[in-house]
Amino acid sequence: MKFTDRSKRILKNAEDVARQTTGLVYPVHILLAMLEEKTGVCAELNMSYPRLNEVLHARIEVIYRVDSVEGTIIPLFTMNASEATKQMLEIAEQRMHRYGQLVINEGHLADGIFRSTDPKTREILKGLDVEGMHHIVCTARDMVVHLRNYTLPSELNTQTTFRRAQLLDHAALIDFVKTHFGAGWLESIDNGFTYEEIPIFLAFEGENIIGFASFDVTRNRKGIFGPMGTQKTIRSHKVGYTLLHLALNEMNDIGYEYAVLGEAGPLEFYEKACGAVVIPRK
Repeated sequence: MKFTDRSKRILKNAEDVARQTTGLVYPVHILLAMLEEKTGVCAELNMSYPRLNEVLHARIEVIYRVDSVEGTIIPLFTMNASEATKQMLEIAEQRMHRYGQLVINEGHLADGIFRSTDPKTREILKGLDVEGMHHIVCTARDMVVHLRNYTLPSELNTQTTFRRAQLLDHAALIDFVKTHFGAGWLESIDNGFTYEEIPIFLAFEGENIIGFASFDVTRNRKGIFGPMGTQKTIRSHKVGYTLLHLALNEMNDIGYEYAVLGEAGPLEFYEKACGAVVIPRK
């Protein structure tokens, strides 16, 4: 399993909390570590449920007070973990694969906790606003990038061919999107090809499209970045990073003060790549 930097911190802090409480890593410790993280959507979780830390610690004392389980070895931790934690991580990994992603993030971890069938984990969560917490941490979120002081970064991919989409690319891009991402983005792609200057950038490997980034195409609304997608096999090659910045740079040139990233999935990628900030839910 591969984890984002934030998820690595969460897992490390979960082990620290477990060492101070039960001596065994349980899913609840990972939830507590998310509250302590206080960055990204974890910060929103903390602010939305200010007493959750206190409630969870109180329930740990009751529910795990007489627990004599020895636990199991999970290479992520230096101490033993419960079978429930192992199951939770498997659910997180399945969610990652289901969305065609390569790295487990805090949303995947939280989904694993909230979907756990482990009786003690269910008891820990009983009566809590699980749906609300899931909505904050596990769903795609809108983000914003301020462009007033934006500059195109220098560390872009220079090995791949990038260019603006042309009318002749329409059929190939539709095929690429359908193959790798399904039909959900097709209307937005079609919208992009109605512009005189198409607001879509493409990445090529030879003659084949391997990625794209667009803006102003979602419901034809101005100032919205996306959708964007890259072929799964090249996601560590800065192709997506470069496509993102080609689009943001164009938006900056047009004069947009900010770009809204609609329903961004890998939040930490956008936070690091362009300083995007999650728009809080009301």
